[in-house]
Amino acid sequence: MSFFGTGRGRTDAELEAGNRRSRLHFAKDINDVRTVAASGERPSIRRRRTPWTLLLIAAATLLFLGFTGGLGGGQEVELEPDCQDPAIGVESSQVSSGTALRFRLTGPDEVDYIVTLDGEPVRGDGGSALTYEQTPAGPALRLQQCLSPTLIIAAPARPGPHELAMMRLDPSGETTELATLTVTVTD
Repeated sequence: MSFFGTGRGRTDAELEAGNRRSRLHFAKDINDVRTVAASGERPSIRRRRTPWTLLLIAAATLLFLGFTGGLGGGQEVELEPDCQDPAIGVESSQVSSGTALRFRLTGPDEVDYIVTLDGEPVRGDGGSALTYEQTPAGPALRLQQCLSPTLIIAAPARPGPHELAMMRLDPSGETTELATLTVTVTD
């Protein structure tokens, strides 16, 4: 190094390498392709999702929709209100074992009803629109405006025909069969 500044000064190789790395990182952050290309470093390649990742996302979505009732069914069971003649309506008379069996009841409002599946009282899930009263004969419900909301129970696991029945509960505690419907369960 010269006293008058005519010579080159001493350079710090580590400082220059650090500055170069900082410039390159900053260029990558702001997506400056020209600076990255001038540095001689290959640009990073973004990996695409594998088919397994997409499959897992699709399976999780289907599982979520299945639990929330967003797949198949979920709509109201078609049944006209009839305040004179009690009846049962089902979404489908053939269901797979263990799936949801959707049904609806119609009949006079001032009567307590019990629903049985193969002679055993069941409690269909109708959401907050329906309340049950526990009785010795089983859970009893009352209709509003001669029609129940869509009720949901699990279909039996055993394949074959099963009988869904609507019973009237008398104040004395005796039951009278009002309507029956056969549902076939498949594997």
